[in-house]
Amino acid sequence: MKIFYKSITHVFLGIIILILFGLQNCTNLTPTDYTEIDRLPDIEPDYTGVVIPPNIAPLNFKINEEGTEFYIDIYTNTKDSDSIRINSKNNIVVIPIKKWKRLLSVHRGKELYIDIYIKEQNNRWNKFRTIENKIAKEEIDSHVAYRLINVGYELWSRMGIYQRNVENFNESAIFTNRPTEQNCMNCHSFCNNNPETMMFHMRGNYGGTMLVENGNVNKVNTGTKYTMSAGVYPAWHPDGNHIAFSVNQIVQSFHAQKDKSIYVWDKASDLVVYDIQKNTITTSPKVSTKRTENLPNWSPDGKYLYFCSGHEWLNKDKPNASKYDLMRISYDVETNQWGDVESIITAKETGKSISFPRVSPDGKNLLFCMSDYGYFSIHFPSSDLYMLDMRTKQYRKLDINSDHSESFHSWSSNSRWFVFASKRKDSLCSRLYFSYVDSLGNVYKSFLMPQKDPTFYDTYIMNYNIPELIDGPVTVSHWNLKQVAHKTPMDAKFDSTVDVDALSGATKIVKQ
Repeated sequence: MKIFYKSITHVFLGIIILILFGLQNCTNLTPTDYTEIDRLPDIEPDYTGVVIPPNIAPLNFKINEEGTEFYIDIYTNTKDSDSIRINSKNNIVVIPIKKWKRLLSVHRGKELYIDIYIKEQNNRWNKFRTIENKIAKEEIDSHVAYRLINVGYELWSRMGIYQRNVENFNESAIFTNRPTEQNCMNCHSFCNNNPETMMFHMRGNYGGTMLVENGNVNKVNTGTKYTMSAGVYPAWHPDGNHIAFSVNQIVQSFHAQKDKSIYVWDKASDLVVYDIQKNTITTSPKVSTKRTENLPNWSPDGKYLYFCSGHEWLNKDKPNASKYDLMRISYDVETNQWGDVESIITAKETGKSISFPRVSPDGKNLLFCMSDYGYFSIHFPSSDLYMLDMRTKQYRKLDINSDHSESFHSWSSNSRWFVFASKRKDSLCSRLYFSYVDSLGNVYKSFLMPQKDPTFYDTYIMNYNIPELIDGPVTVSHWNLKQVAHKTPMDAKFDSTVDVDALSGATKIVKQ
């Protein structure tokens, strides 16, 4: 009899479990009785009509629509077992990361649809127009490195270089300025998107250029007795043994006018090339002139150095009227032979100032900024992104621009993605956005770097500066960086046959 009752009890419990399971599934079934709303739902961030990498973290979002219950259906061309269904009592949508990764990985190259249903106070459901995105076939580099700095100038001393795994939500510090007495650290750069080969510059206390190569850390003084501003804007040569730097006498001006609160400009600037193995720095009269040469970037084959060049002494009299041309010069790192300077795009033909040229790793496109004046475009609402086709030499303004500053862009190693900093969200804080570029050079709508909490950016006040896509994490330890940062830097040797105008203030250039 005990066995009989026990069996009956098990059967009864099994029936209850089946009923509860069925009811749970019912609550997750797509609503069938609803009213069609002929518009897209208001979601934040705006993840609508975008192309996304198949390895990106979940695009969590907030639904800015009134309702008592929310149902979200995420699927591809066919609704199958990989589809994601979320039922929530609030408007915050957090997508399960494992399901999301499987959905994107299995369905590369397909459309990604999001249906949003909202229940009103009267218990009636509304269904908004389907959000249509696309999953690209090509992945984006797994990490992005950037500097975090406070938006307020007086609070700049709290800063660090960080990295984010874009495949999930993990962020970690590469190095902060806490161990170096809150000095300024800037202009981190990587060779060929390689996290094992990087550098960054420190000013003030413990000043110098930090070099990281396969776990080895060195500190170099790329300045001279005239200035410590050498090595401000770097560009690694593809061979990993040479770095082009601009050497700048930097000035910051402050304005009461809203759109011109801070203006960064140079009294003088030139270009130099640092040979890591030989520990020597050289330049040429062709890129060390009375003009202000700045922001170097190598072509992927290493044969050309692209840079921006301002007109002679224009900054001296009217800093906020200076405009930069886009130029290039050939350079042979093996023989230290410089070619002739070539003009690519001039401020005279555009009426604007060009900054931050970046050639794609496949050599097909050059991404750059144009603004009303100057080169430090992160402070200029007028700064927009442009693309130059390296084959046709035609350039165009990209459709992804906003009414606010777009700047600090870098390419993925496969040339299919780029990241840039934009102040479009609130006109104050720079955030990171990603855009897809197809094989024909078409650029698609950008999307905000996702966060686990979709309301994260509403209260986060740090600026993201100089994002650099890298194909893995930086693994060098904080302790190693700190130990080397506290050492006296090794002095790089300047080529005695060349005088650098920006360093010495000389008006005469000694020829090679």
